[in-house]
Parts: sequence; structure tokens; C-alpha cells
Amino acid sequence: MVIHYSASPETIACGRTGASLETTQDVAEVSCKLCLRSVEKEASEPVRKTPTLAELRAAAKAAKATAAAEAEAKATPTLSPRAEWQQRLQQMPGRNRLPRGIAKQAFI
Repeated sequence: MVIHYSASPETIACGRTGASLETTQDVAEVSCKLCLRSVEKEASEPVRKTPTLAELRAAAKAAKATAAAEAEAKATPTLSPRAEWQQRLQQMPGRNRLPRGIAKQAFI
């Protein structure tokens, strides 16, 4: 009879189910090849030093969201196009500026 590895009473490492399965928590007693591979795979799991592509994308998305939130917070209240144009004309030096608009200008 095959002996399976079970870390907890309700789960078996190879994924098999049944009432007549023999299980043990001692790796030396295990005879199921799938359970042994599962245990070896857990033990020899390499430590990743570089982030995964999904982690990099999530970090870039978070950085982009924070930058957008900062830019939105700094945004000045929007003026209508007419108000913006009038403001630009007021900032120009002298009274010689075109287009004249509806009101007549004293001199050009």
C-alpha cells in the first residue's frame, strides 16, 4: 500500500482524496512519488531576488496613479476659453493687441 505525505489531516500533498489512503507526516516513510516531488519542490523553492513582471507593472501603475493624483491636486481651476483669452490679452504689454473683440479699442 502507498503511503502519502500529509502536512495536515485534511490535505494530502499529491492531491488525492479517499477514506482508505494511508498518510504520514514523516517524509522518510512516504512512498508516493507525487507526494515526494511535492515535498522536494517545497523544500527547494528558490528565493527570487528580482521582482516579477506583475510586481513591476503593479508598482508602475501605483506610481502613475499617485502622479496623476498629485497633478490633479495642483490643477488650477479651469476658465472658459473666452476668459482665458481675456487673461492672456491683459498680460500682454501695451494696448496694441489683436483680436479686438466686441468692444472698440481707442487706438491700434
